[in-house]
Amino acid sequence: MNAGTGEPKASAGPRGAGPVETLRQLLRFAFADLRRDGLLSGCSMLMLAASLAPLLTLFGLEHGVIGTMIERQDKDPAMRLIVPEVTGANRFDASWFARVAQWPEVAFVLPATRAIAGLVDLVPAGGEAVRVPVRASVLPTAAGDPVTSGFGVERLHSAPGEPVAVILSAGAARKLAATPGMRLDLVISRSRGGVSEPAIATAEVRGVLPVERYAGDAGFVASSVIEAIQGYRDGHAVAALGWAGDGPAPTIDSYPLFRLYTRSIRDVAVVTARLQAMDVTPFTREGEIAATLGLQRNLIAVLLIVSTLAALGFAVAMVALQIATVRRKRREYAILQLVGYGRGWLVALPCVEAALLAAGGIVLAGLLYAGAAAGINLHFAEHLTQGERACRLAPSTATALAVLALLVSLLPALLAGLAAAAIDPGDELRES
Repeated sequence: MNAGTGEPKASAGPRGAGPVETLRQLLRFAFADLRRDGLLSGCSMLMLAASLAPLLTLFGLEHGVIGTMIERQDKDPAMRLIVPEVTGANRFDASWFARVAQWPEVAFVLPATRAIAGLVDLVPAGGEAVRVPVRASVLPTAAGDPVTSGFGVERLHSAPGEPVAVILSAGAARKLAATPGMRLDLVISRSRGGVSEPAIATAEVRGVLPVERYAGDAGFVASSVIEAIQGYRDGHAVAALGWAGDGPAPTIDSYPLFRLYTRSIRDVAVVTARLQAMDVTPFTREGEIAATLGLQRNLIAVLLIVSTLAALGFAVAMVALQIATVRRKRREYAILQLVGYGRGWLVALPCVEAALLAAGGIVLAGLLYAGAAAGINLHFAEHLTQGERACRLAPSTATALAVLALLVSLLPALLAGLAAAAIDPGDELRES
C-alpha cells in the first residue's frame, strides 16, 4: 500500500516477486479460477470453437476448391499459352525472342513458322497395317517447353539419314495406334507449276503426351524439321531429308508466329498487355482465367465479411461475459489489492485467463475443422486426383484466424482487467 493514501501499489505482483514468480502465480491463479468456474470456462471455449470452426471450414473450401481449380489451370499448358493472331502483320527476329525470354513472367517462348507449313499426314510406316492417314500439325519444341517437358526434348535432333524424332499428342497417337519406338511416314506435299510433288520422311515416335498436355492431333519435333518442311513447301531442296527442289532454303532470320507460355495463369494478363503495347494482337484464354480468379476474389470478399460479423458477434458476447465476471468477482479483486497485488497484476489476470480459454477454443475448433474437412474430402474423393483436396486450409490462413480469435478474446479481457484494477477495495469491502 502507498503510505498515507491507502491505495495499493501499482506493481505487477506482490512485494518481492520477480517476473518469473509473477508469471507462475498468474498462471496458478488463472488455472485455479478457470477450474472453479469450470462450466462457464467450458462454455466460453465452446462459444469460440462454434464461431471459429465454420470459418476454418469455409476458408478450407475456398482454398481447396478454388485453389484446386487454379492449380489445374496452372498445370494445363494451354491455359498459359499465348500465340499471336495469324495475320502475317508482324515479324519476330532473334533479338525480339531474346528480349521476351527475359521477362520474369515468361516461362518459355519459341519461334514458329507459318501455320499451314506444319500440316502433314501421318501414316504407319513399312509393314504396319494400312490405316487412314491422320492429318496433324507438326509443331516446334525445345528444352523448357511445358508441353513436352520430361520427354527428352533435347534428344529430338536427328542426324542426316536418321528418322525424324517426334513426340505425339494423345489424340494423334490414339488414331495411329502409335507407341514409343514405332515408325511413321510423315507425308508432305507441295504444288509447283500445277504439279503435285509429295515428299515422305520417316519419323520415329519418341513419346506420347498425356491427354491433358495437348488437345488435338499434333506431333512435336525440333525447330529445324519445321523449317525444313517450310523450305520444301516454298520450293527449295532439303538435302538432309532427301527432298529435291530449287536449291537450299535461305536462312530464316524472322518468324511470323511464336508459342509463348507464362509461368502462371496470373501472368497471362501482364504479358498480354505488354504484347499489345508492342502492336502484337495475342490470342489467350484470358476470359476463362479471369472468371476463375474473379470467383476467388469474390469468395474471399464474402468470407472476410462473414469473418468480420463472426468476430464482432463473439467480441460482443465476450464483453458481456467479462463485465458480468468483474461484477461477480469485485470482492475477490478488492482482497487481491489489499494483500499487495498491484493494478498491473489485476489487469494481467483476466488477460491470461482469456488467452488460456482462447487456446482451448482454438484447439477445439481445429479438431472440429479436421473432422469436417475429412468428411468433405471423402465425399468428393471420386472427383479429385492424387494430392488434391476439396477442403484444405493454408497455414497462413489458419494462423491469421487463430490470431484473430486470440485478439478478439484478449480485448474484452483487457477492458475487464482495467475495470477490476479500478475497484476501490475500501468501498467494496464496506459495501460487502
